[in-house]
Amino acid sequence: MLTLIRHLSAQFEVIFFARLKFGKFILTGLLNTLVGYLCFAFFLFIDFRISLALALSTTLGILFNFFSFGHFVFCSKKSSRVFAKFIFAYMSIYVINTVCLLVLVNHLHLSPYVGQLIYLPFGVVLSWILMNYWVFK
Repeated sequence: MLTLIRHLSAQFEVIFFARLKFGKFILTGLLNTLVGYLCFAFFLFIDFRISLALALSTTLGILFNFFSFGHFVFCSKKSSRVFAKFIFAYMSIYVINTVCLLVLVNHLHLSPYVGQLIYLPFGVVLSWILMNYWVFK
């Protein structure tokens, strides 16, 4: 009986901390998304092309996100190897984001503001998978 209680307690702890970690990821991600989207909107506002606005906002976002996710969510030590994986993950997300945004703007005739908002939930899920299971594992 004591073994069962210990097992259930350990399972609860794993589930609780996994949810806490995901919750911290979502909250930090909301801040990161806000920073990235405001940069994107600013660059569009000053008449940058969509792809340039996305590239610049993604670059600034990568730097901000590496420190916020690494510190607040994953409590990771900063290393060049982790940073390289982080950059590769974000470049992958950027390519997918660019393709989706251009399809939404050029084929569905949405504004880039709305198109980027539509893409965001997909980007969040992809980011969680890459960060949790590859970059900061």
